[in-house]
Amino acid sequence: MSNLNRFTGMLIDINNERMLNVIGKINTAISSGASVSRVFIDAYNGPLMPKGSSIQIKPRYTSEVKLGVLSSDLESGDTQIDLESFTAPFDIPANTRIFFNNFYALNHIYKRYFVEHLHMYETGQTHGNDQLINSESPGSGVFNFNSGAALTDGSSYSNNWGTKFSVLNAPSFKPKLERIIYRCSSDGTTNEDWTISLWEKPVNNNSATATNISLIDSEEIICQNDENYVHSIETFIDYDITEGAAIIPSFKKSGSKQTSSTKHYAEITLIFSYYDA
Repeated sequence: MSNLNRFTGMLIDINNERMLNVIGKINTAISSGASVSRVFIDAYNGPLMPKGSSIQIKPRYTSEVKLGVLSSDLESGDTQIDLESFTAPFDIPANTRIFFNNFYALNHIYKRYFVEHLHMYETGQTHGNDQLINSESPGSGVFNFNSGAALTDGSSYSNNWGTKFSVLNAPSFKPKLERIIYRCSSDGTTNEDWTISLWEKPVNNNSATATNISLIDSEEIICQNDENYVHSIETFIDYDITEGAAIIPSFKKSGSKQTSSTKHYAEITLIFSYYDA
């Protein structure tokens, strides 16, 4: 039986060498049952492998394979691979090879990214309703249109919100919002907190029928009573967008104190992906 297992393992090795890329060899043996979050290799000389990429760890001449997921980017020259922690299910000898499965590349070969940048500025209001971008001067980033309510997930609003208050129309081919970067400041005093929300709103093309909004993300900014203080928030969101939907941001004063003359500023970066075959 051991010879059969060895023969099977050799066949798997041959297949791996044909179908997979070897990205390195583990320098130090790892015992079964050990907790693994980092393995050491000779200097990596391949292309960037971003955080989240999948690799395979396979001792030679065996049928044992362990899937690993990178917890940080692997770049040329690196001598270690950081992984999401796992328990070694078998002994991993020194010089065990690490493979990248070409099949995973199919997830990215047609993947495209695009970035949308939004400037947000608000002043002159004392109510707690969500405010939308000035549709007559959207390039100014001024949010001074009173939506008439504190917007709620699932509520229905006019179909033309997709033309008046949207910052972009999502492309076809499985669009996804992957990351949001917020930088915010205000000359407000303590308790003049405010909330930025991002909404998805399908548009009924060639129609007047209203649609429901869906909350993508919401961040409350706590005023620090210091106009030079910058809040920085980076959110990895992985949110599937309805194809062709409008993305609508809103601003809302959410603190217990609301002063008309207070100025609020935000720079927001939205990173999207989609597939283009």
